Amino acid sequence: GKCQGYRRRHRISSFRPVEDITEEDLENVAITVRDKIYDKVLGNTCHQCRQKTIDTKTVCRNQSCGGVRGQFCGPCLRNRYGEDVRSALLDPDWVCPPCRGICNCSYCRKRDGRCATGILIHLAKFYGYNNVKEYLESLQKQLVEDH
Repeated sequence: GKCQGYRRRHRISSFRPVEDITEEDLENVAITVRDKIYDKVLGNTCHQCRQKTIDTKTVCRNQSCGGVRGQFCGPCLRNRYGEDVRSALLDPDWVCPPCRGICNCSYCRKRDGRCATGILIHLAKFYGYNNVKEYLESLQKQLVEDH
């Protein structure tokens, strides 16, 4: 018919309850960037860095979240938000940064009318912060206090 060649996009849910998380899943979480193994075919994408790797990513427990949106790799979740993937996987109520409205990835920031931050973890740590989220919050607070 008329719509041949048109493929309807379906939101793929990556929802997995805590009971489905295995010891192997937890052992497969990347701690550092060096732990990540890139694989364009078998890998899954991190929402933050957009890299397709085979390490275990987070699972957002918000039922309406799906696909890449709720998936964060270990280094990104720790460096950008100060959170741990293993803890997130074992928390039945964990909700991803985009669903909480705190995502600082380039796509979400641009969508919200903000500039992309680039790699800020080194600057954040230089100024004594543990992660980018805390550093950005301090800058926002400083702007409010100065005006």
